[in-house]
Amino acid sequence: MKNLSLTLLILLITSTSYAQTYTLKGDVKNLQSDSLFILKYNGSNLSGAKISVTQGKFEYTDSVAEPYFIQILKLKPGTNSTEGKVIEFMVEPGVMQITGDASSFEHMKVSGSKSDEVLKKYLLEDEKLKNHWEALKISYDHAVAKKDLINKKKIGIELNAVLLKKRVPLLKQYVKANAKTTIGALLPNFCILEDALKKEDYKEMYEMLDLKIRKTGYGQRVLARCK
Repeated sequence: MKNLSLTLLILLITSTSYAQTYTLKGDVKNLQSDSLFILKYNGSNLSGAKISVTQGKFEYTDSVAEPYFIQILKLKPGTNSTEGKVIEFMVEPGVMQITGDASSFEHMKVSGSKSDEVLKKYLLEDEKLKNHWEALKISYDHAVAKKDLINKKKIGIELNAVLLKKRVPLLKQYVKANAKTTIGALLPNFCILEDALKKEDYKEMYEMLDLKIRKTGYGQRVLARCK
């Protein structure tokens, strides 16, 4: 009887660890729609769900194995036609609160998703470096057009430095800091540096990850890019 009880307990713990859910709770100002459409980008699977809105408030629960990206879209009253984006973010197990003003995408906020918080923080830092690189690229193109070989070489070195000595190391820094969670494996999959990253870079980031994180879907995608 004791052995049976222990077996049931182990099964309960195991099933609980896999049966994870997330819940979205929205309280949004100026949300005129009576329905919303949640577009879910879960790995290679694309799916959606229609939910009801009452005076700007809504709630939705779904299962989740690993964090994934969603967009919440407004639906025209009484139809299934979308008419604009409310917010977009990464969902993960737990409760996420959605607040803000629906009349302005920039004023919408989500809390409760560490994955989304870290990813957006990284992307914001990377965007600043990317903007700097693009400004340098304009100067580089001008130097090429004027056949200014001295400045062409000088700016070319700066371009490579921004990309290889700042942007790529920034990504690796974030991966290392989050190596014990799925976020560490998620970051290389959502960065915009694919053209700059080599197999060696992916291998280095993969080896930064904890063993259990390497086995996740995101970890396996990083591994696939090492080959």
